[in-house]
Amino acid sequence: MTKPAVDELDVIGAATVAGRSAETVRRWVWSGRLRARKRGNKLLIDRAELERLLQSSDARKTVTLADWLSGLERSGLKAGASAGSAADLVLADRRARAQES
Repeated sequence: MTKPAVDELDVIGAATVAGRSAETVRRWVWSGRLRARKRGNKLLIDRAELERLLQSSDARKTVTLADWLSGLERSGLKAGASAGSAADLVLADRRARAQES
């Protein structure tokens, strides 16, 4: 028995329901956080699976601009950290976050 099409969403539909970008939904699928199946070249997501993920604390966690700015200031990256590349900035941020934990 197949599920009704109403219970399945493509990536764009799932992104709309979740209030996130299609790329975020794809990342959830690729990382294993959200189950999906392929039909042709489309990913189809069960609406119940999407709701399960959205009810989890990880998916609903949002960062306000004030929180983001505060984290940036704590990381020291804003205060003139020198880096040769974006990768250096990411690594410096990860080190700073690890020290906070």
